[in-house]
Amino acid sequence: MKSSIVFIMLQRVPMVMTDEMPADVRSTLGQLLAEARNYATTGDSDTAASLLESTHTVATNKLPEGTRRDRLRHGCLSACEALPDGALATAYIVAMERRLPER
Repeated sequence: MKSSIVFIMLQRVPMVMTDEMPADVRSTLGQLLAEARNYATTGDSDTAASLLESTHTVATNKLPEGTRRDRLRHGCLSACEALPDGALATAYIVAMERRLPER
């Protein structure tokens, strides 16, 4: 009986995902990516690259190890490599924006 109660109680405890994202980090990443997308779209590759480097740093330092962090970091590197092709860099950035959790 006692083990049944513990099992039921454990089922009700929300499990913490290792891939969670704090709201402030989500906001920062969203702002950086939106700005990078705008600069890539308008042809300012240097500013877009700088913003992508900042995004990569935030993802590295503020996100827990996991798939989301790895994909965001990879996307930043891929978008930087795509520059000065603004359309291709923008496609990478949009894909990264989609990976951010809803607000």
